[in-house]
Amino acid sequence: MKKLTFVATAVLGLLSTSAMAQSSVTLYGIVDAAVVHTTNQVGGSKIAVDAGQLATSRWGMKGSEDLGGGLKANFTLEGTLINDTGAAGLGFGGGTPAGTTTSLFDRQATVGFSGGFGSVNVGRQNILGVDSIGLADPISLAHAGTNPNVAFSALNAGALYSDYGTNGGGAALRQNNSIKYLTPNMSGFGGALMYGFGEQPGNSSANSYAGISGYFTDGKSGAALAYAQLKNKADNSTLTLWGGGAKYALNTTLTLRATYAQNEVDTTNRKIAVTGLGVDYAVSPAVTLTGAYYNTKRSGDVSGKAEQYVALGKYALSKRTILYASLTHAKAGSAAAQDTSLGLITQVGNTTANRTAVGVLHSF
Repeated sequence: MKKLTFVATAVLGLLSTSAMAQSSVTLYGIVDAAVVHTTNQVGGSKIAVDAGQLATSRWGMKGSEDLGGGLKANFTLEGTLINDTGAAGLGFGGGTPAGTTTSLFDRQATVGFSGGFGSVNVGRQNILGVDSIGLADPISLAHAGTNPNVAFSALNAGALYSDYGTNGGGAALRQNNSIKYLTPNMSGFGGALMYGFGEQPGNSSANSYAGISGYFTDGKSGAALAYAQLKNKADNSTLTLWGGGAKYALNTTLTLRATYAQNEVDTTNRKIAVTGLGVDYAVSPAVTLTGAYYNTKRSGDVSGKAEQYVALGKYALSKRTILYASLTHAKAGSAAAQDTSLGLITQVGNTTANRTAVGVLHSF
């Protein structure tokens, strides 16, 4: 009996060691901070230390377990890090569901499977338009708080989009209660399907999200398209979003980027469209200069327009640490709210504003 017990214990120990060897959990994140000076704000110019300017500061955990036969179980938990104050997660205005003050894992909270078929993830996750527009955004989704593609193309402006989809308030950039399927990469081509459940009794489509996207990339150049519909239970209206982007590497030093996206509400005909153009110039392996232009227009209910011009320079001290500086000039069509709100850094009463940022990003 003692021999059998010893053998059984040894076998269980080996199985446990094997299982641990086939599983992994990774802690990762980005810590980004900049000194920012903005002109023509309410009360005058403003100087601040802001988090997440080149890339949104974040921290997260992700892991996988090899289930055999090429099948893996995966999870991701990721939250915004507001490192200028030390806070974690975002409040209602940044996309946390209504009825809560903060959401620790406001960016992603998913579990699912992956294999030769692709991947299926369930939980809170990005809408498909973020991935598509993000592929070619002129400044790679930098300055998320004042980037027109993030605010309007990715539905992150809570005042405009909080009533649509499954989020229950705040921004619509991420959707709760969702299932996302990603195809495997097939010679550079791939696609995705996503559905978010509104979870409204008696009306399965109310507050729902449904999207589809496709892409091609060779690692340097690529293109992507996305289409989605988000429902509003309060007035039965539908917000339709479609957009796409492309980037093309002319050579090892020059890359061109272009995006276009629009969203429209069927009951009011409110339409907001964003066109983005950009160019990256690699001065050296460590230094990249970027120039970008955004044109934002609103029509259907009220007319409004605004433009942004961005100059951005990055210096990579290492693979994980980057120094950067940027200058943004925003110009609204008028000093009225329907125009200045589209400029994102412009304020009512002023048609222009300049924003200068100098910062450092470190990833881990």
